[in-house]
Amino acid sequence: MSGDEDMSPDASPGSVRRKSGVRRVNNLPVYLVGGAMGIFLLVMALAAWDRSAQQNRPADQLEAKAGSTSMFASEIAGSEKDGFVAPAKSTAPPMPEIPPPGAIIVARPDDLEAPPRPPGGALPLEEQRGMEERERSRMDKLRQLDEAVRSRTTVQAAAPRSAGSAPGGVPLSREEALTQMAALQQQADAQGRDNPAAAYLARLQQLQAASLGDTATRPVPPAEPAAGGKDYHQFDVQGQGDRWRLDSRAEAPRSPYELRAGFIVPAVLISGVNSDLPGQIVAQVSQDVFDTATGKWRLIPQGSRLVGQYSSDIAYGQSRVLVAWQRIVFPDGKAMDIGSMPGADSAGYAGFRDQVNNHYFRLFSSAFLMSGITAGIAMSQPQTLSLGTRQSASSAMSEALGQQLGQVTAQLIARNMNIAPTLEIRPGYRFNVIVTKDLTFSRPYKAFDY
Repeated sequence: MSGDEDMSPDASPGSVRRKSGVRRVNNLPVYLVGGAMGIFLLVMALAAWDRSAQQNRPADQLEAKAGSTSMFASEIAGSEKDGFVAPAKSTAPPMPEIPPPGAIIVARPDDLEAPPRPPGGALPLEEQRGMEERERSRMDKLRQLDEAVRSRTTVQAAAPRSAGSAPGGVPLSREEALTQMAALQQQADAQGRDNPAAAYLARLQQLQAASLGDTATRPVPPAEPAAGGKDYHQFDVQGQGDRWRLDSRAEAPRSPYELRAGFIVPAVLISGVNSDLPGQIVAQVSQDVFDTATGKWRLIPQGSRLVGQYSSDIAYGQSRVLVAWQRIVFPDGKAMDIGSMPGADSAGYAGFRDQVNNHYFRLFSSAFLMSGITAGIAMSQPQTLSLGTRQSASSAMSEALGQQLGQVTAQLIARNMNIAPTLEIRPGYRFNVIVTKDLTFSRPYKAFDY
């Protein structure tokens, strides 16, 4: 029947049935999220209202401990109310009973298991052992001091002969130095058997003799002059002679096809520059470059490619990018390494300057967020406790948790505020390559002459 209804002339082929097609998403998730946010805001509002109500409660409604000032003063001062504390009364030690003459003294030991003490008021066993140990230690120290005084304190050894005392002023040879070191070693061994301290002294003399023999044949290096200050003398020609005479001469060109230092190569930037990351850039020569001497030989044609690099070390407040050009690629495929020649703008200032992004929105938003976190930390700390109240464990834990979380978040935001500006150079930027070294060519440029 459904097929007949679809084929009837009154049925519309574009009509959509209720139970067919894609069902539309209802707004139930939106309602759930909105309800959760509303409940959260309601709880926060109730907590803030409760806290403000506690802070604004009148003083007469606060629970206070009953009593007066005299009672609190009595609790603090105690029995001493006159402001003067009398010193403690000293009691005389009890005097031992002196038996009458002719009386019989009966000893009553305190510990029946301990051995009897010798007469005459002997010390306890522990004190006697301590005195014996101290006496034994004192005797050992005296014996060691006596041995140190009687021991030998000198080593009889021949002083090593330096290079100046050698016969005829000739330095020691390798064989003589080895013989002398062997003799010193034997003498040190013989004396070390008698006196232990002599071995160390002999070894020290042996090392000194070896160092003297080695430095005798080595010339003393001349003293280097101290580095001068930053003045005009460092740019002057150093040396003796006429101060007003310049030894340099004019140099002829090495080749008729030479581009001297100080000239420029005009170019246009093809790729852009972004100082967030370092990278390579490509430019194109915008005009033909001719030789320096005559200006009629074309050395670098228009359309040659320049390959270089730029620096991404940007400091706060910097507005120019440092660029260095390293290679020229001619239109016919030949290439030339030009070292590291700087790039300057049309006015001759070093570096490129176009667009500077100081991230002001990011900095001020971070500062605003940090101020909110600082205020939250201050509000999370409890107010001054009233007299007679005590901080609970939950309040102390919440205080520490809020303080630590606030400090960590503040540190993260502070790091986000320490950002350097971003410098952008758009493609099409016109600049000049400053020639810092002479570019010498074998012939004028001619395409595919190789």
